[in-house]
Order: sequence, then structure tokens, then C-alpha cells
Amino acid sequence: MATDRFGNPYAPNLPYARGRILATTEDDFRKLQRAWALIRERGPEAVFIFTGLEHALPMSGDELPIADDEIAPALYFERLRSLAFEHLGGAPDRHDVAVFNRMTGATLATHLTLVRPGDVVIGASASHSHPSVVRAANHVGARFIDTAGLAMFKQTITREDKVTLVDLTRLTVTYDLMSVEEILAIVRLAHDKDALVYMDDAGGARVGPAGFAQPRMLELGVDVGATGLDKYGTIGPRIGLLAGRADLVARIRATGFEFGLEARQMLYPAVVRTLEQSIRRASKP
Repeated sequence: MATDRFGNPYAPNLPYARGRILATTEDDFRKLQRAWALIRERGPEAVFIFTGLEHALPMSGDELPIADDEIAPALYFERLRSLAFEHLGGAPDRHDVAVFNRMTGATLATHLTLVRPGDVVIGASASHSHPSVVRAANHVGARFIDTAGLAMFKQTITREDKVTLVDLTRLTVTYDLMSVEEILAIVRLAHDKDALVYMDDAGGARVGPAGFAQPRMLELGVDVGATGLDKYGTIGPRIGLLAGRADLVARIRATGFEFGLEARQMLYPAVVRTLEQSIRRASKP
């Protein structure tokens, strides 16, 4: 089992070791409860959030009356779809969009739809895949193999026969960015193996294009991918925006609805607002 630099074994499905105080996810929730108690005690005005994540709800007062699961999508979905293509690349005649309750929901729905027990799923990134990707593959009974860098990925996919899906991460949680050349090579190798490519583009969807002049997500040739709207250049809410081949998105969206992984449609005005501001920021010189 891999260990950290102090010799502590990594926790299952995590790239770090846990301690005695925060040993489980249950402990993580108790930690939050303690934080909430401090916020109540000191008042919201005394709290500063330095996570770099935007978990607020960017909706105006005049939007609240139409914050309804039937009314909001009727008014906002087509605008949302158009902005998603502008943000992530893609063409309306070939691609489609689905909105999930969070990035993890999009990842889980993708694996539930595209992967079967016994299949091989390969993670491809500059360092390691996000735990949500590993958990999704494990949940559907796949054999997950994580790889770091193009050389390791090529060696792995060459020797494996039942590769169904490649989980490609452009920007890891360690902030290691994969180059465009590596990404294109991984996509090509996956497709040569008749495997689909899902891009876990949580923060990379903005950091790659805006910070390093990389193509937008769907311009990289991936079959489907998702980004989180609470990360790097967005203003929330914590939503997972999935886009890709229309036939795949239709199936993944259906799975999301069946398992309750979809975003509440009443939040579509907030999704539109964050996409508008993100695109506006990216277009500034």
C-alpha cells in the first residue's frame, strides 16, 4: 500500500493518509458541524472563506418567483445550453448538455451508464485521479487502473483488453496540468482501443483555456465530460455541468434522473448567471 512521506498508509480511494481525529467521512461531517457552531457563535459577517470554491446561489430577487422546477427550465434551459457550448466547446447539432447536482453526480451517472461489472476503466492524469472517479468505477464493479502521464497510460492501455472507459483529468487536485499534446495522444489511444473518454474537467475547463491557451473541453475530442461551476472563474452554485456526444448525454441524463443525481431545475437561472459571467471574464484581454 502506498504511503505518504511520513510512512502513513493512504486511505482507501484517497491520495493522502487520514489521522486519528478525522479518520472517516463520518468524522468529516462532525468537523463541519463544529465549524457551523463557530459560525453561529461569531456571526456570518465574521467569517471569511478561503477554500477558493464558490458555493453560494447567484440569483437575484426578481428571479426567485420563477425558481420552480417547471417554470425555470422553460425559461432558461435553451439559454443555458447555448452558454454551455460557448463555455465548453461543441456544436448543437452533435452535442448536448445535462445539469447534475454536483460534479460527482455527473461522474457517477456517467459510470452507471457506460460501464459494466468486469470492465476496465483507466484513469489518466498528470498525477492521480480524483477520488470521485475511483469510487464511481468501483461502485459499478469495474477494475480501475490509475496512470500518471502519457507513457504510463500508453503502457497500460496496450496490455488491457476490456477497456471501456478512460477517465481523463486535465487539471488534478495537486494542480498538475496535462499538456494538450498528452491529452490528444490519450484520446487517440483510447479511441483506437474502442474505449470512450470521459473528461473530469472540474477546474480545468477554465484554467486550461484561460490560463494556458488550451482548447475548450469538447474541442479536445473527448466523448463526454463535465465541469464544476463552483471552481476557478465561476460564482456557484455547486453544480456539475456535463456535455458531449448527444447520444451519450441523453443516456447519462436519463440515468441521472432515475437515480436522483440531476440538479433541481429551479437552479437553472443561477447556472445561466455563472456561465455568463465566466464567459465575460474569459473574453476580457
